[in-house]
Amino acid sequence: MNDHEVNIFPTPIWGYVLSSEKYQAEDYLEKILELHSAEPSANKSNAGGGWQSQDNLHEEPLFKEFVNNTLIKSIGQTILKDYGIENPVVQSMWANVNGKHSFNYQHTHEGCLSGVFYLQVPKNSGRLIFVNPNIRSDIHTIRSKNYPIDPQHLACIVFPSWLEHYVEPNTSEENRVSISFNIGML
Repeated sequence: MNDHEVNIFPTPIWGYVLSSEKYQAEDYLEKILELHSAEPSANKSNAGGGWQSQDNLHEEPLFKEFVNNTLIKSIGQTILKDYGIENPVVQSMWANVNGKHSFNYQHTHEGCLSGVFYLQVPKNSGRLIFVNPNIRSDIHTIRSKNYPIDPQHLACIVFPSWLEHYVEPNTSEENRVSISFNIGML
């Protein structure tokens, strides 16, 4: 960046490590794998055999505790307060299980904020890719590139719901397991 450059359209992304959830994460993982074996997949952005739960996971007692008694609600409140939004709520929450070759198509979400919390992340299980929102720059020499994030155990990535993103194919032999959520206004 030179002294005369100003970046005028930044896009915020927030990253946290929810180490306070270290012990509960095993309970969350166990419940998600139980749902995975008992319920058919919801059809959202999942592909290649990926599984997604229904989007009311936040109503299950175990995950209701996760939303209300942990950082998820606090994270949403802290971020959205800067944008003049008080009392945000989790609108939807669902689990993702991506086995070998599974991935998620490019998509956006509802609400103000969206996020993903990683419970099980084998090596080479696919990165989260945020798509350059400056779409017109794609055919130009001066352009922004897509932004990849390597998932990590207990990481929680939060972003504006309008920001397009996708998940690369899982090339490991193990499942990548995460919880996604959308936060909006009352």
